[in-house]
Amino acid sequence: MPNTDRIALMVALSLALPARATADDTQRASEPRRAGEPRRAGEVTASSVLAFGLMPAASFGPSLAATLRWLDVSMSAEARVLWPLGSDPGPAPLLGPETRLYVGLLSLCRHREAVFVCNFVQSGVVAPELEGNLKPTEGGDLRWLLTSGLRGGAEWRIWRRLELRSFLELHLVLERPHLRVGSIRKWQTSRVAAVAGIGVTFLATPE
Repeated sequence: MPNTDRIALMVALSLALPARATADDTQRASEPRRAGEPRRAGEVTASSVLAFGLMPAASFGPSLAATLRWLDVSMSAEARVLWPLGSDPGPAPLLGPETRLYVGLLSLCRHREAVFVCNFVQSGVVAPELEGNLKPTEGGDLRWLLTSGLRGGAEWRIWRRLELRSFLELHLVLERPHLRVGSIRKWQTSRVAAVAGIGVTFLATPE
């Protein structure tokens, strides 16, 4: 007659081992999404941007951003330098081709798979080059810019530590730069602006 104790032990082991394996698999699957654990420690992005509405003509320039990311939320600080691709379209252009717009941008983003959406605020200063012997009559040569808006974009992994990233921004211009020469007031940008960019992101801690 079979030993009932041995049969009971074999049945218990046959039930316990699959349950333990299932628990271990569930724990490993849940580890990457554990609350408070960073998905990436940091990212650095180098981009080229094309802007409309921040200067009298379309502008172009480089952008460098540093980002901290936790799971599907990120915060970044970005520096940009823009210069005009054309001349002031007004009837009496005052600004030369060496005019520069230096801006800094802070953003908070939400990521979902390969797509992200951000809120941002941008502040900058215009350093104009005046054509001829024209001089501003007030406040020197620097003029301030302040914008806020939304950014949407996508990212594609091209290597273990590299991503290709593209984005589009819509800006509401809260503080518009202007230049006054005598009684002439020049270079008041529109109240809205758009920026398109494409760049490469280096992942400090790949997934």
